[in-house]
Amino acid sequence: MGVHMKELYTIGEVSKIFNVSTDTLRFYDKVGLIKPWKEGDNGYRYYSKAQFEMISTIILLRAIGTPIKKLHHILNQQDASGIEHELLSHMGEIECKINELQCLKQQASLLCANIQDTCYNEEISVRKTPKLWLLSKEFGREDELDMEVIIRTMKETKGNWVSFANIISTIDKENLEAGDYHSYKKYGYLSEHPCNSNSKYLELIESRLCVCCNAKVKRIDHNDIDRVYDKMMEFIKNNGYTIIGDAIERNVLDLYQGKDKEYTHYFKLYIPVTKN
Repeated sequence: MGVHMKELYTIGEVSKIFNVSTDTLRFYDKVGLIKPWKEGDNGYRYYSKAQFEMISTIILLRAIGTPIKKLHHILNQQDASGIEHELLSHMGEIECKINELQCLKQQASLLCANIQDTCYNEEISVRKTPKLWLLSKEFGREDELDMEVIIRTMKETKGNWVSFANIISTIDKENLEAGDYHSYKKYGYLSEHPCNSNSKYLELIESRLCVCCNAKVKRIDHNDIDRVYDKMMEFIKNNGYTIIGDAIERNVLDLYQGKDKEYTHYFKLYIPVTKN
């Protein structure tokens, strides 16, 4: 005895099979793109299994951006060349979207990791930092880092790198040891994400040993960061470390509350050291 194969399907069943809303199927019916195969005695309209390939093709072409009017045209041609050309014409656009989403995923992952590492404690740690790409200029000069340099770097890196980076300031070793935490040496952008630029303002900071600490800053003059630096300097002295380079003050996240937009800044502080 043969197995009876179902041939007709309700709009609700087709909706579930192709993961498309019934409203969309009704719209396709209304504009004449694809209509149900027959109407039953109960007044319900049914799609045939023979229409499934057509439904699948329509859903795909609509998903890549083919307009209804063009769909009418290419689905009523005598050969497959119209559909083939339409698919090929969208391949580059699809690839761009994939790249954009991959970049977005990387950005979200990096920011999430930096928030988890920065925004929940002020414990001092000694760690090997990853490779860091730093785009910076010295403070107090006419050519201090500006939009022109940023735009040029974005073009060289296809617009991606600055989106990964955090704003930073640096403090030189002498000012750190003198307790002057507000005389900044450089200003710029920093990221773990590789920067493919030939900018003369870009440098690669190799992995190195750093004393690190997080700081939550609310005062506009940033004076509340002093206690964190003091704590780090005491740690360095008491644990037999020597400062060997400029500190990096990395702004990981800003939040604001209320109509007056009182900001809260979250910083990661890095002081490069060596063990005595």
